[in-house]
Amino acid sequence: MSLLEEIKVKSVNDQIPIVRDQTISFIKETINELKATTIFEVGSAYGYSALAFSQCPCAKKIITIEKDVQRFNVAKQFLKNETKIQIVNADAFTYEPKYIYDFIFIDGCKSHQEKLVDKYLLNLKPNGKMIIDNIHLQKFKDIDQLTKNQKNLIKKVESFKQWLLSNNKILVKIVNIDDGIAIVEKK
Repeated sequence: MSLLEEIKVKSVNDQIPIVRDQTISFIKETINELKATTIFEVGSAYGYSALAFSQCPCAKKIITIEKDVQRFNVAKQFLKNETKIQIVNADAFTYEPKYIYDFIFIDGCKSHQEKLVDKYLLNLKPNGKMIIDNIHLQKFKDIDQLTKNQKNLIKKVESFKQWLLSNNKILVKIVNIDDGIAIVEKK
């Protein structure tokens, strides 16, 4: 079993959400098209997506941050021999990146995402791309009775999507794969 498969199995067993297969493939294609050498990720979990991104031949440096200490420690153990990947235990809202990146992936906290986009756009190269996962939250569409928290989360994500689409500083394209992704570029 490959390390990527091992992380996927552990994530599923521990009920840790991971980026879905179609989305991972799409992101890797985007990274390769951009010839992105530097990648920044918000929301490492166990390191599954960072390891998948590292398989792109052009990827040379991946910084991934994870706020949850337990998830960070699991990822750190899994990724200990991965020279392209640096995992940092940090809060996305307070972390200060040291680099400007070709590609940024945001798959973290679903509330206050506007702040994350504004913050990390400053660290995106002029021709770079930012991808934000879970822009639709399809998993809730088949549930008959949503909890109050689930309803609030859907409202936050819908509000965020509208904010993205109306933001005049960026170009946004919504791609309807898996739970939906937004591709963001600077104008």
